[in-house]
Amino acid sequence: MTRPHAISFLLASAALVVSTGGHAAAPAPAKIQPVLGSHDVPVITVEGLRFRDLDRNGHLDPYEDWRLAPAVRAADLIKRMTLPEKAGLMVHAANSGFFGPGGTVLRELAPPPPGALKPPVNVTGVPGFDRADKPSPYTLIQTLNVRWMMTSAGGTPTEAARWSNAIQDIAEKTRLGVPVMLTSDPVQTTNRLPGGALPPPDRKKITSSWPDQIGLGAIGDPAEVERFGRIAAAEYRAIGFRMIVNPMADTTTEPRWNRIPGTFGEDADLNAKLVAAYVRGFQGTHLGPDSVLTVVKHFPGDGPVKNGLDPHNPYGKWQVYPGGQMAQHLKPFRAGIAAGTAAVMPGYGIAVGTDTVAMNFSRKIVTGMLRGDLGFKGIVMSDWLHAMPWGVETLTKEQREYRMIAAGVDQFGGEHDPSHIIALVKAGQVSEARIDASAQRLLTPMFAIGLFENPYVDPEAAARIVNSPAFAAAGQDAQRRSIVLLRNQGAVLPLKPGARVFLSGFAAAPAGLGTPVASMGEADTVIVKVNAPYISNKTGQSFFTNTHEGPLVWTGADNEGELTQIRAAIASGKKVVVVVSMERPAVLSEFIGKVDGVVATFGSDDTALTAILTGQAKPTGHLPFDLPADEASVEGQKEDVPYDFARKLFSHGFGLTYP
Repeated sequence: MTRPHAISFLLASAALVVSTGGHAAAPAPAKIQPVLGSHDVPVITVEGLRFRDLDRNGHLDPYEDWRLAPAVRAADLIKRMTLPEKAGLMVHAANSGFFGPGGTVLRELAPPPPGALKPPVNVTGVPGFDRADKPSPYTLIQTLNVRWMMTSAGGTPTEAARWSNAIQDIAEKTRLGVPVMLTSDPVQTTNRLPGGALPPPDRKKITSSWPDQIGLGAIGDPAEVERFGRIAAAEYRAIGFRMIVNPMADTTTEPRWNRIPGTFGEDADLNAKLVAAYVRGFQGTHLGPDSVLTVVKHFPGDGPVKNGLDPHNPYGKWQVYPGGQMAQHLKPFRAGIAAGTAAVMPGYGIAVGTDTVAMNFSRKIVTGMLRGDLGFKGIVMSDWLHAMPWGVETLTKEQREYRMIAAGVDQFGGEHDPSHIIALVKAGQVSEARIDASAQRLLTPMFAIGLFENPYVDPEAAARIVNSPAFAAAGQDAQRRSIVLLRNQGAVLPLKPGARVFLSGFAAAPAGLGTPVASMGEADTVIVKVNAPYISNKTGQSFFTNTHEGPLVWTGADNEGELTQIRAAIASGKKVVVVVSMERPAVLSEFIGKVDGVVATFGSDDTALTAILTGQAKPTGHLPFDLPADEASVEGQKEDVPYDFARKLFSHGFGLTYP
């Protein structure tokens, strides 16, 4: 591989040593003593103030001085770091399976729990993640110099906080005492697995429970999204997590896409307002000790996937713009950047008409569009399993990492091995100044949020904060507000007190939902709960274990049996209410004219649903996308164009309520 001049453009990035990254510039640090947290490193006193002596050299170095600006501290630390230490910052490890009893950190990978999901099928031709290729946190931190780790909180909130503290204790013992940035995908709103599948019944959520992001879109209120962000951030901080790899700023103009539950919906302008509110809720107006960093993704927008197929997979690697609407898809990203998001994540797909390689490999996308056109100065983090090599399939892994660095990526998501980065520098293919530029962007927010002063959390406080009664109530309120009433013929809803109900599709009879009966013949009302239609990918090429794809009608779908249940209810002659978990914009025309009520949910549990069906709360949600009238309208719409159904049953924003 020759040494192209493509890397030289970032030599100028040395100027970033005084940048604050992507977030709003913080006020000059005041000389107010912060709370320090140390288990191993000594604390020294200078001019009556206390500082952590992270490198244990007995005097105050600039990177240890909390009175200095975060960018200045980051620049000083970079000068002290070795190449392997800097390269370690550029990988963002996916780490799980090392959570031990009581929140201890295991040195060996724990056996998978009974019923655990199988790892995804390898679809890239590159070795994927397996149990033999999973370093322990000790190896990651002490040997590989990794400092960014995505993981999941296990056990109780107290145990999760203890685990976080144990991770930081490992890092504190290293040469420079650089702490770990613990990160997570969204947990408060993941009532559905990636790809659309429902989680196992025994999956335990320790945080408060909110609707999916699309449910927040159905509420459509920036104040509610910001409230969610503040509460979720408080729960994250309590257990030691300081970044959420979210929000999805993708505008869902392609109705067959399997990741719609993670978006705010079809309206780019509303999405922009909600993305900005999400960032403000988690980060605040300036980065500080109360901030949890956000990652706005998947630039420049995953919404227009060709034929609705997921770009994690080789058969779905294209994003297309037949309507020339890329500018619409950029709106929420512009808003997230303006709100100060710390990071932006490009997507997996190839933006047809812009480049011939996937976003993470594309200099046109990352440097030209994101850095140049949108002016983003913060962290660019690749999507997970960045080796999805669309457009660069013939390159080696090292060559692919070179392409991403040349494109302008700062950090490789889902990776744990920095050896390729080190090799590229030693071979003269990438300058160390280029590595320093990424290290600067990665370290600055770590200083800004106070991680170097106190990376530890209070396990007892975590028990009080996480899923507190007030937070749990706020989540339930949002779940109720997200539910959309689409049809209420003859005022079938709310149910009358004591109404006899036959329930179909429920795991168990929800408390308070009328008087359950054993047969339709005994019922006043039949309530059928179904999922939006889907076909699971069966090619063996699906990244997600159960990818929901295909047409949006029940006839011919994998869950066609649910339509059979609806028709049986209609045939009973009783009043019928259908509850649809609307993970995608389903075609309701197969039954809607023959039932009395239709309710759409977006990640709400049965408690919230019961409150709406019984009138304890009035429905106030509005559709976050259009609903097509037929499958022909689905097949005929342009992937990048909103509101493009030839015939629609309901429009974005539709929603009934009770008198």
